[in-house]
Parts: sequence; structure tokens; C-alpha cells
Amino acid sequence: MMNLLSQISPSIKLKRTYEKIFSTALILTITLIVLPITNTFAVNEGIDQNSEDLMTADIIRLLSAAQQFMEAGYLTEPDGDNALEMVREILQQDPDHLGAARILSNILKRHTQSLQEALNNKDYEGARKYLKEIRKINPDAIAVSDAEKHLEQILQQDKRPENIKSEQNELAGEMILIPGGTYLMGTLAGRNDEKPQHLVTVDSFEMAKHEVTRGQFKKFIDATGYMTDAEKNTFFKGCFADGGGVDFGWKEGVNWYEPGFTQTDQHPVTCVSWNDAKAYIEWLNKETGSNYRLATEAKWEYAARARSTTDYHFGNTQNELCLYANLYDEVGQKENRYGWRHVECNDGVAKTAPVGTYKVNPFGLYDMHGNVWEWVEDCWKKGYDDAPSNGDEYISDSCDNRVARGGSWYNIPTGVRSANRYWYSPTYRAFNLGFRLFRKI
Repeated sequence: MMNLLSQISPSIKLKRTYEKIFSTALILTITLIVLPITNTFAVNEGIDQNSEDLMTADIIRLLSAAQQFMEAGYLTEPDGDNALEMVREILQQDPDHLGAARILSNILKRHTQSLQEALNNKDYEGARKYLKEIRKINPDAIAVSDAEKHLEQILQQDKRPENIKSEQNELAGEMILIPGGTYLMGTLAGRNDEKPQHLVTVDSFEMAKHEVTRGQFKKFIDATGYMTDAEKNTFFKGCFADGGGVDFGWKEGVNWYEPGFTQTDQHPVTCVSWNDAKAYIEWLNKETGSNYRLATEAKWEYAARARSTTDYHFGNTQNELCLYANLYDEVGQKENRYGWRHVECNDGVAKTAPVGTYKVNPFGLYDMHGNVWEWVEDCWKKGYDDAPSNGDEYISDSCDNRVARGGSWYNIPTGVRSANRYWYSPTYRAFNLGFRLFRKI
């Protein structure tokens, strides 16, 4: 093995001591890269702690400084004020100084323990930092070179686009690239708040293939301990629901994990407010380093229409809706017994359906009609006078309400049209209200 420090030529006795320290520490370094271990090593093994060291006033001062830097955590940094540099000065005066060797061994021990912790946590960038610090102590160590090469291979593997995409998909779900274009937003024959029909041009963007699921939302809750507006009883108790019948109202104890009906992790999350959706997205962006958000109203409708000009992306025929959407149909009428008209078809479920159950639209998106209402970014504006023509969100100084789109399992056919829109306060939550992710390119 090369000399411990390029600046000194230690005696044969001390050189062997250093070699024992470094061989133990650096073999462990290689082992940690491949297989994390739990036991630390005794780097000062073989050092006679009862031996007499040659002490001078200068060495005493340097030893004291080195010990203080150790206690403060200044092991190899900053330049000029760290334990390693104090040890080097001692060894220049006395290459056989065992007190300095002990401090040096402790520096190695701390770095190796930090390296172990970083690797156990898959913090490979942190591991690389500690390997660089170990290299400062022994610049020529072959073991460090081998460990660095292996670690760089791991880092490059993690940075491959497919791995980054896989990690994001695990938390956010698959995103679909929506090509930009120009379309007519709104309707000629619909409600007044869907008028005037106007041209909007949008750039390409990404929209989530599915609505955010209960399973995805649960990861956020488990990671942060966040309490939704329904759980905090913000303004009203619980979540707006039907109480298992037609007894509509605010139901205490009803929330995202107890919506009043059976769900799995593949169902869209419900009973989440606009505030809850934004909190989830803020956490998701921190976890993934991405720029997810809620869609703008204009881009949501563009994605739902998928270049169509009809009520639904597939046309205007309502009895075909059950192939494409979960809405208030025959099974819904039979089980929920709501007093309004239902569509004459059967989509198979009375409440929410697992995402992706029905036919996909031409852009590759599921459930843009029905299943759950989806929060979007915009402030509510009654009608489209002076609405943005570039697909941006509409924001006002008094933004008391936010827009929701798409309709739900609870709605009749007119409620799940591409142009249909509604509004709620940012704290509102209901058993048929969720959200979908959007991302700018």
C-alpha cells in the first residue's frame, strides 16, 4: 500500500500501523458498496494505548486542536481548520506519534460509518461525498478507486431516464403527452357559464392517464401525517355524502379513507378538497423533483375533447356512455335510488369504479367523463368573457371558488359532457370529488 500521506515518510513501525488501519477501513468500504453491514470495526486495534508518546509543546497544542475539531465535526473541512490537517502537522514532526494515529483512525471510523449509513439509505450521492473525504486521507488508495468506480456505476444507473420515470410513475402514475393545438372551448347550446364558445390555443403538455388513486394518496398521508379538510372538519363536519341512501349532507367521519362505500387502492380518491389536492402535489414535487400541478380549465377541456367537437369525445349518443364513463346509470339508480333521471345503460358500478375500467379517449386518457369530478387550477368565472385564449388558468383577486370538471358517477349525461363545469370553495369535499395530475413540458 502507498504511504498514508504523500507529504510524509513514516517509519516502518508506524507505516505498518497505518496500513492496518487503512486496509481494514477500505476493505470495509468495498464491502459496504456491495452489501451493507451492521457492525463497526475497531480501527485502533493493535495500537498500544499505554505507550509513551514523545510530547512537545507544539504537538500538545496540535493534539488539543485536533481533538476540538473532532468534537466539532470538522474532520477534513474547512481548509486550515480541521482535525486531519492538525494530525498531518503532528506526523511531520513525529511519524511514530500514536496519539495522532488514534485520531486519524477515528476520522476514518466516522467517515466509514457515515458511508455505511448513506449506502444503507441508498443515498449514493452522500456515499460519494464520504468516499471523497476518505480519499483526502489516503489519496493513493487503490481500494478507494475501486469503490468510487463501483459507486459511479450505481449513480449512472439511477440517473437513467427509465429509472427516473419508473420512480415517478410509482408515486404519480403514468403521464400522457398531449400534443398542442387549437380548439373551440365551451358550447353554443349549453348553459350560460359555458359561453361564449371561443378559440383557445394550447402548447403540448402532460396529463395523468388516470385520476389520482386512493393508493397514491395514501402514500402521501403515510409519509407526511397530513390531515385532510374532511378529517379536520374544516367549516363543516366530515365530507358531503349520501349516508348510504338519499340522506344528503355533511357526514362526520366520512373522509378519503372512509368515503361511505367500499374502495380499493385502485379507485380514485374522493372527499379531498382543492387544498388537499394542492398539498398532495407539493409533497409529490418534493419527492420526485418534478413540476406536477393541477391542469388549467382550458387544457383540461382540450384533453377531454381529444380533438372532438361533440358532447363527449366519442360523439353525442348517450346510451354509449356506459362504455366510456361511470355515471348515474341503471345500476346506480337501482342501488342509490336517487330521484333524478338515469341513463339507459349499465356501466357495472353504483359508486366509483377502479381507474381505467372504461374505454380510453383518443389521447390515451381514462375517465375524463364521469367517475369523479376533478379539481382544476382556475378560479371560478361565470362564463368565458375575457377568458385566457392561450390555455392559461384564470386567476382573480377574489378567488372564493375553484373549478371542477368532468362530472362523476353521481351525474346524469349532461353532467359528464366535455364542456360541463362547476365550482366549489377550496375547502369543499364530497364523495364524488377527486383530482388528476398535470405537468408542463
